[in-house]
Amino acid sequence: NGSMTARYRVVGVIAKPQQSVGSYLQRAVRLLEERGAQVRLDRTTAGLIGRQGVPRQEVAVGADLIVVLGGDGTLLSMACMAVEHGIPLAGFNLGTLGFLTELKKDTLEDQLAAIQEGRAEESIRTLLRFEVGERAILALNDGVISKGGIARVVRLDLEIDGQHVAEVRGDGLIVSTPTGSTAYSLSAGGPIVHPQVDGMVLTPICPHALTFRPLVIPGTARVVVTPPAASASECRLTLDGQTALELNPGERVVVTKAQQTLTLLTSPVIGYYRLLFEKLNGGG
Repeated sequence: NGSMTARYRVVGVIAKPQQSVGSYLQRAVRLLEERGAQVRLDRTTAGLIGRQGVPRQEVAVGADLIVVLGGDGTLLSMACMAVEHGIPLAGFNLGTLGFLTELKKDTLEDQLAAIQEGRAEESIRTLLRFEVGERAILALNDGVISKGGIARVVRLDLEIDGQHVAEVRGDGLIVSTPTGSTAYSLSAGGPIVHPQVDGMVLTPICPHALTFRPLVIPGTARVVVTPPAASASECRLTLDGQTALELNPGERVVVTKAQQTLTLLTSPVIGYYRLLFEKLNGGG
């Protein structure tokens, strides 16, 4: 049927691995296939509805869009893959309201139809690039530099654009994007920053002195965080709550804005401010 052309021809679908997701997954797959899309599922997602899947890292290869059914954590796990392949992400929240998975499950068909008809809004999100030694990893929400298992105060040396700023003493430091400002940073007392603001947020976790407050700096800044060189306790860097790297004593973490961006497909109905206040007022 020529009138049912699909804007996105190959759609990767990733669902949170829970049986309760099965009915939404069936509905999503049915609508996408009726609209002429080829649906690609990873093995875990496919297993929920008795289909064959591909390894997760292959879901985005050659795809035009990734649809996530789950929560913000499920979406974060796919963000870097979408960026790597230059394709948008659409997140449907199956639990309470999410900041990233803002499309609602009860209007699943309508929203997927809107996406395939090109009526969804696009929200371009900046990412941060964290360099540790030879490795460079992207994060959509944040990177958290914190102490290892031993409950000891960590002292982190903070440098911005080549200038020594402070020694942050406490449980650690969160470096977040505006997108991540409503995640861990917010619960640690950081500000809410609109995703279109070009900046990054530095938020101390349980600081032992009140001298260092959450700080919003330009997106052009180069941040270097160094754990103490002579230290028995290990520090770790956790990215988007997904990937953890152990840091050697004195190993620098260099943070800059990534050149790549992520495109999130969002609802033209909800809008950022309404979503924000629904979420803050216990709507999820």
